[in-house]
Amino acid sequence: MKDAVAELSRYIGCSRVTLRPIFEFIDPAIRPNDLISVFALEDDYSFGILQSNIHWMWFTHRCSTQNGRPRYTSESIFDTFPWPQKPGQAAVKKVAEAAVALRALRRKLKQENNLSFRELYRTLDLPGTNPLKDAHDVLEKAVRAAYGKWKKSDVLTHLLDLNAALSTAEANGEKVVGPGLPPAVKKAGLVTTDCLRMSPDSESAAA
Repeated sequence: MKDAVAELSRYIGCSRVTLRPIFEFIDPAIRPNDLISVFALEDDYSFGILQSNIHWMWFTHRCSTQNGRPRYTSESIFDTFPWPQKPGQAAVKKVAEAAVALRALRRKLKQENNLSFRELYRTLDLPGTNPLKDAHDVLEKAVRAAYGKWKKSDVLTHLLDLNAALSTAEANGEKVVGPGLPPAVKKAGLVTTDCLRMSPDSESAAA
């Protein structure tokens, strides 16, 4: 893991056991313990896919639990999650832009209201609309578009069908698109710089 993230400008982390899907970029200088699931990805598109409700549905369907809370496991969740196979440059850019906007909004709301991530995401359970809900909706639409036309309206059914199709393709020696930026997509402009860093007093702070 250390070798994988050492070459990156940042990596994605998420609490291994969580009731809420909160992903964040982290500076490689910060060494996580086993309570954090680490994703050796630094681009905004990948962040958007992982932070989407589509990935969360796969997470909760495939996960084990600890004390009644969903537990992220690489073998059953990340390794089996089917990523978009043919997203064009424009679709990838829209996911990345939505991801950047979501993180910027989260930082703004946390700072203005002196909230923790947990407190901020609890507002999603309140009735009515709020900026965080709107930002997640924008990301959701962008991620759906990256997958292309949905053959079925049910997200989980679509993912299961895609997983089965990709598994068959791999067994037949065909190439499939895995985690991260698709090979045909240009990386330029899709890696921003915001992440959690160590502050001078050794506490994490958002850059």
